[in-house]
Amino acid sequence: MVYFGRIETMIGVNMRNLTASILTLIFVLGMNVFSIQLHSQEYPKATVQPPSQGPQVLAGCYKVALLSWSPPDSTINSIPTRFELLSLPRIPGATTFGIRSLGVEAGRDPSENLWSWRPRGKGKLEIVWSHGLGGFRGVLKRSGSELVGRMKEYCDSRCDYKIRTGNLHLAKVNCGPD
Repeated sequence: MVYFGRIETMIGVNMRNLTASILTLIFVLGMNVFSIQLHSQEYPKATVQPPSQGPQVLAGCYKVALLSWSPPDSTINSIPTRFELLSLPRIPGATTFGIRSLGVEAGRDPSENLWSWRPRGKGKLEIVWSHGLGGFRGVLKRSGSELVGRMKEYCDSRCDYKIRTGNLHLAKVNCGPD
């Protein structure tokens, strides 16, 4: 009888663990669906843009001409020194476009698949260097021959400590080797 009591106890513990695992899985899947719904509301369907405001105007290769952080932080390396703003949507019908690093950095960062940008009007773009759970984003606008703007650190939740901001200046360059 004692032996069967242990088996019943083990089955009960395993069932509680299984129930907790199933509930956790349901919660995570629900959060992913909720996130997709929020993302689709945040980025409405693309409207037809005149050629002077489309992605082709801003697409191309850039190098970081100036990047300064406040507070100063030499450990931030999310933004590549040379990259290309691609003119093809990340997925068909999307309003965001991909970014790929150039030079020796090319293809080394797996979060490169999460980097994106989108036009925000004439000579203006929003850019995001994400690493999955956060990253840096900002709006850049054309100033002479450069794109200039501020980057702000962000994360998905509980971001009170995310206070770093950066001034970013990008210069258009040839897409070939350095």
